[in-house]
Amino acid sequence: MPANLRISEFVERAKSGGVTDQALVGMLTGRGWSEKEVYEALALHYERLIGMEIPRRGGGGTAARDAFLYLLAFSTLATWTIGVGSLSFTLIDRTLVDALSAVSFQYDNYSLAESLAAIIIAFPIYLLVSRIVVRESAAHPEKQQSPVRKWLTYMALVIAAGCFIGDLVATLTYFLRGEITSRFLAKAFVVLGLSGGVFSYYYGGLRKTEESGAQGRFIRDSWMAAFAALVVAAMVVWGFSSLGAPKTQRALRADATRVQSLYQLSLKIHGPWTANSVLDRKLPTSLDELTDVQRYDPFTHAPYDYHVKGGSQYELCAMFSLPSQQDESHPNMWSHPAGHYCFSLDAARDVEMPNLYYMQ
Repeated sequence: MPANLRISEFVERAKSGGVTDQALVGMLTGRGWSEKEVYEALALHYERLIGMEIPRRGGGGTAARDAFLYLLAFSTLATWTIGVGSLSFTLIDRTLVDALSAVSFQYDNYSLAESLAAIIIAFPIYLLVSRIVVRESAAHPEKQQSPVRKWLTYMALVIAAGCFIGDLVATLTYFLRGEITSRFLAKAFVVLGLSGGVFSYYYGGLRKTEESGAQGRFIRDSWMAAFAALVVAAMVVWGFSSLGAPKTQRALRADATRVQSLYQLSLKIHGPWTANSVLDRKLPTSLDELTDVQRYDPFTHAPYDYHVKGGSQYELCAMFSLPSQQDESHPNMWSHPAGHYCFSLDAARDVEMPNLYYMQ
């Protein structure tokens, strides 16, 4: 007869004879049985007596799994909320234009792309992990009291508080430096909305752990997930409408490369003109006379056009995919339409750097 069955049979007969649990533990451990085996036999006895299985609490493996899920949830939460905040700030700057702020739309395009990528990747993972956590909490309400959950939740609240305070300080700094009030109010609203949403959801969840049932928490979590998904979807659509498709961005980068190449060609033309004496000044007859410079379109491999107009006047031409758009308060001589376009330049004058501000 297996040892556990022998203990169980002894426990059943002893309990029917009125022997106490303490006496049973003392007798069996005195005969060499471990306390774990004895208490397991007693647990089986009481399960048969009341007709219900004794609940088992998860061990270290469960705690480690909970820690993994909460860490993954909070890390993805930080990723997509920071992405939404950065995306919102960039779109606010583009929508509420300030003539005193020189905004590089080409740089902003990189920021928009990075923010959109963070949101698109992190937000679905956050929803999936959060759903797993909520469903496990509903199935095992004792997990709501898990120290791992409470510690990691409070750590997330501390980080959220730091981001909230830091963003408000930065926003107020811009306002005190003279940024227009509408920008300040819009950015402050974004910070308050994101930070307030995180605080109300997680801190409120901690306070209501014992007050509300699992079903109430599940409904609350579902509504919060639906609202967050709606807000994120709206921001992603707005971001893509401002950024444009990847094909558009590649075309803009190609045009920026062409403008930069023409700028380098102009420097090579202007250098000898300004270095020589007045009698020796002359423009090159063709771009083939220039060295260490890109004379061909790197994408179409067509040569750039060069026309001498007389004296120090000349033209540099290229084929552009899209029209350049820039901050109207900061005009630039390198602005161009789509298609073939020639820039009229003067070797006797300093050439302006091509700080174009692309926005599509």
